[in-house]
Amino acid sequence: MDNTVSLLDIAESPWQQVLDRVRSECKDFFGAVILDALGYEGMCNGYALLTVPDELRENWVNSHYGDLLRKSFTTVFGSEFVDYRIRQIAPSDPIPEIKLTMPVIPKVVQAPKPVKRPKQALSLYARYTFENFVEGECNSTAFRACQAVAENPGDPSLNPLFVYGESGLGKTHLLQSIAAKIQKSRPEASIVYCHAYDFLRDATAMASALHNKTGNVRELAQKFRERYELCDVLLLDDVQLLEKGLWTQERLAILIRHLRAEGKQVVISCDRHPSKFKVVDTDCDRSASKSSIPSISKKLLTPLESCVAVGIDEPDLATRMHLISKKSEDLPFAKADREEICRYLSMPPRKNVRLIEGLLNFLGAMNMFCKADLNLNSVKRLVAPSEHGGHVEFTAKNIIEAVAMDYRVEVCELSSKRQSAAISTPRKVAMFLCRELTTDSLQNIGAMFCRDYATVIAAINSLKKQMEKDASLARRIQDIRYMLEA
Repeated sequence: MDNTVSLLDIAESPWQQVLDRVRSECKDFFGAVILDALGYEGMCNGYALLTVPDELRENWVNSHYGDLLRKSFTTVFGSEFVDYRIRQIAPSDPIPEIKLTMPVIPKVVQAPKPVKRPKQALSLYARYTFENFVEGECNSTAFRACQAVAENPGDPSLNPLFVYGESGLGKTHLLQSIAAKIQKSRPEASIVYCHAYDFLRDATAMASALHNKTGNVRELAQKFRERYELCDVLLLDDVQLLEKGLWTQERLAILIRHLRAEGKQVVISCDRHPSKFKVVDTDCDRSASKSSIPSISKKLLTPLESCVAVGIDEPDLATRMHLISKKSEDLPFAKADREEICRYLSMPPRKNVRLIEGLLNFLGAMNMFCKADLNLNSVKRLVAPSEHGGHVEFTAKNIIEAVAMDYRVEVCELSSKRQSAAISTPRKVAMFLCRELTTDSLQNIGAMFCRDYATVIAAINSLKKQMEKDASLARRIQDIRYMLEA
């Protein structure tokens, strides 16, 4: 006979309850196999009709599970149960089949597959890496912050990161170093490094097409989304160049908030701190275009003010020396003079790295094309101001001003009659350099300091003895001389 039930009905059927009770008492594997072959055809006049495929199984059930079956049937069926009967099913006879109707399983709605982030082509300078960046007191904070971002992009404590400083101090170098580091350590990451003009171009093209209803707006929007919204790291250089595009600024503000919410890293460089911008409310503010100070919309200023802002200052003397030493490794400076040449070139307070690189490129060109020897004397002649014909004229006034600046004292104090231990050494240094670098007589030099010539001679001799005993003093005086010569 056919029994058509559902899976849920089987779980609830009396026969299944009986079988579960019997199985719970079955401790051997063979008994479990016998029970698997036991079939059930229903109840007839109080008798449970069971089936087995052969005599062996019939005898085993009767001898081993007869009492257990009766007990289980009585428990499930109560007084309705009288006894069970087993019928052998010949091999040729079809074995009764329990047709199972599978319950309707609710269709599982698969979550949409994540949008594959397109890899961006990166145009980076090979030499712009952390290894080639010269760290100094003027840029240490920015350098370490950028390194931390490259090692753990998306860290909320440094996202977004805002790097600011004057042109030529190394902001682009740091941003490209971040890109190079992440590209090497996480090749699967989608990185966008672009100049502000690139972002302005892409955002303006989309806005123009939308406003004029020309071109394929949907395609432009999709490209913008794939490039900027789906990236893992956005590195935007020179954001101050967006000053005239207020709509673009607002679009950038939305993008920054979106990427930050997604845990994606944003790094922005600028030539000034966010607080140094002129804030405008709308595109109708015409005063912004007349101002010499770059303007920024309130909507962009809000996310920029929440950035971690790290600044880069002009290179100090130690950083300039390190820069020149590192970047001049390929220049054929005279071996005996290399250290002094680097120190000589470091003395003038050049404002940025580009000026230093330009100077070294010039010396390299002079050596290559003019066959100029690069010893200390020739370098001095090459870098001397051209209006002096390669020779620098020194005056007592310039020397006194340079010494006062180096020792951080007032010029008038050096030339005053007042005796003071704080200005005694600077005054001697100024007298010594005036004697060494000018043709002024001792009387004229003394007059500059309100002293007679005998006092000048005594001061110079005293300083020479100090220099013989104090190498740091001798070094300082030589550095002042280099600063004057350069």
